[in-house]
Amino acid sequence: MTDRLLIVTMLFLLAFSPAGLEAADWKSVADLKGSWHFTIGDDISWADPDTDISDWDRINVPHFWEKYYPGYNGFAWYRKSFDFNNTADVEMYSLFLGFIDDADEVFINGKKIGQTGGFPPKFETAFKQERVYQVPADILKPYDNIICVRIYDEGGHGGIIHGNRIGIYFDRDVNLLDINLSGTWKFSPDYWKGHRNPEFDDREWNDIYVPAKWENQGFERLDGRAWYRKRFSVPNELLEEDLYLILGKIDDFEEVFLNGKLIGEVEELPNYSRFRRDNAYQLFRAYRIPKDLLRHKNVLVVEVEDMYGYGGIYEGPVGIIERNKARELSERYRWKYRNNGWNSFLNDLLDLLLD
Repeated sequence: MTDRLLIVTMLFLLAFSPAGLEAADWKSVADLKGSWHFTIGDDISWADPDTDISDWDRINVPHFWEKYYPGYNGFAWYRKSFDFNNTADVEMYSLFLGFIDDADEVFINGKKIGQTGGFPPKFETAFKQERVYQVPADILKPYDNIICVRIYDEGGHGGIIHGNRIGIYFDRDVNLLDINLSGTWKFSPDYWKGHRNPEFDDREWNDIYVPAKWENQGFERLDGRAWYRKRFSVPNELLEEDLYLILGKIDDFEEVFLNGKLIGEVEELPNYSRFRRDNAYQLFRAYRIPKDLLRHKNVLVVEVEDMYGYGGIYEGPVGIIERNKARELSERYRWKYRNNGWNSFLNDLLDLLLD
């Protein structure tokens, strides 16, 4: 493993623990369990918050809809109103919808925030995948928000079938970041000459939210390489600190450039046989930032190569953190994994990061 690359498995590795996303410190800001409005059939206009739902039924979430509609397969819609009174200073929230059979499309206040699986005629089931979508803070209102979930079930159980966490949350660990880089980035699925140059003009690139799968943001079935760019400022008081760039989980491989210079790339860990390249998407990334490279104004470029399936910088936190806070964050995860058989191995990787 090179000096530039430090995959901080101790800090953020969730792939080898049944806890999954439990390792984050989630705070609920909207509980969405319980009674929802529900109707079978399909009409994309039902995503409009002003849709008349006076003749819709009621259904409990999470639960499979066959309890109420035995033997029904096909399209159906869920809808629920909720209040949002959180004052956290974050740009993105996480919507957890558990497991859905088979494919779904989600709207909040009329804006599509994501899709998992494929609808006919290009049906693709995703019933084994937990739904986690990123919700921009600026589309949420204090009161009377409307969430709509369009679902297609090909057979068997249908609907929002199960999940321990159904609602909107934010990760309190993000508050430890000195600079939060989640939110809007520039993105291109096409190669542009000179894109690593900090002076490159990326105004023609797409806007994309990070962290989130790019398939949920209009780039369905995109495999191969794509490019992210983010401009950010660093306060003068941080420029002399030991800083680390945290990039969450990336599917599958990446190269990271700061102000035009390569600072790291994911690679196989040859000394640890339990990590394989085909598991790279399960590892959280963190890179030490060279002090002589960071400036007051900076440009970060992340080149991502997705082999198949979902792709992108898809799970956070994402940002910059100084050494002492990185240690505090790592200790939180060390405590969570205190009874885990990986603990001594993870401690070794912690020492690599914070030596």
